Amino acid sequence: MEKIRIAFLGAGPFAAPVLEALLKDSGIEVAEIVTQPDKPAGRKGILTPTPLGQWCRAAGVSFRRADSVNDPVFLEHIRTEVRPDVIIVVSFGQILKEELLELPRLGCLNVHASLLPKYRGASPIVSAILNGESRTGVSFMRMDRGLDTGPVYRQLEMLLDDTVTAPELEQALAKLAGSNLGDCLRKLAAGELTAAEQDSAAATLSRKIRKRHAALDWSNDAAALARKIRAFYPWPSTIFALQRGDRLLTVKIASGKAVDPGSDSSKPGEILSITREGITVACGTGALRLEKVIPEGKKEMRAADFANGFRLERGMSFLNGPGISATGKENRQHA
Repeated sequence: MEKIRIAFLGAGPFAAPVLEALLKDSGIEVAEIVTQPDKPAGRKGILTPTPLGQWCRAAGVSFRRADSVNDPVFLEHIRTEVRPDVIIVVSFGQILKEELLELPRLGCLNVHASLLPKYRGASPIVSAILNGESRTGVSFMRMDRGLDTGPVYRQLEMLLDDTVTAPELEQALAKLAGSNLGDCLRKLAAGELTAAEQDSAAATLSRKIRKRHAALDWSNDAAALARKIRAFYPWPSTIFALQRGDRLLTVKIASGKAVDPGSDSSKPGEILSITREGITVACGTGALRLEKVIPEGKKEMRAADFANGFRLERGMSFLNGPGISATGKENRQHA
């Protein structure tokens, strides 16, 4: 059987394990790897490749950058030089127009990190953790002009626990996808696979995560805040504020969990206890134990060390994150 010739379009960390699996598959020929252009990163704005581009560099694999995959010159290159049987799209970040969608004989296949039609859109992994899902998975979908609306060839499920962080889940789902995509492509090429239409009435959308979403509101439920910490680690992180004299210090939470506050009736944000295990803070419902934090201008540290260094005591209070008022309302001018 001839190898299945593919073009691979990807950018984010989710794409790298999938590409790695395809490169190792003897039945797949990866004819072209395409990613987004380098972008400024860090305080110095140094041009940096995408996570997929960085992986390719480290692995010694050649790749191409494309400002727009819908550009006529790029389309002609794909059509006449690459000639893929199928285009694989994984965490790419560009919208494919109809001309490109219809170019390969087997179409364009998207690897999406949710059980479609749930969590269409930009942040399915974060959304699954935020909403306390007990299971999630990946979907192999034939792309159409809509946002993750195409018919689905295959879905793979995995269970979630209450400890997994977004990067951990991303890597687990990517490996799950990579270990099964080759078989899916062979069945697709052999005509043994059909795609099932999604139930649009059951569809949900996942929004793009912004920095302003990181602000913590102590009046929320502790369990929900613990999920937020895991979902937003390491970016944009979950952030609260601490008043230090006339200065407002922001603090990122690297690790934390919901705990029983006992019979305490303290106000949200008030420190209930400080131990070696961390800082326990009252919430709207329950309490949140901060285990690791990153104070503004500092490196990650144990919450107990943070409490000691900043001379925190029981009864003191933390403030909501930037943009969240004391009443829990979002102040968009600070977003």
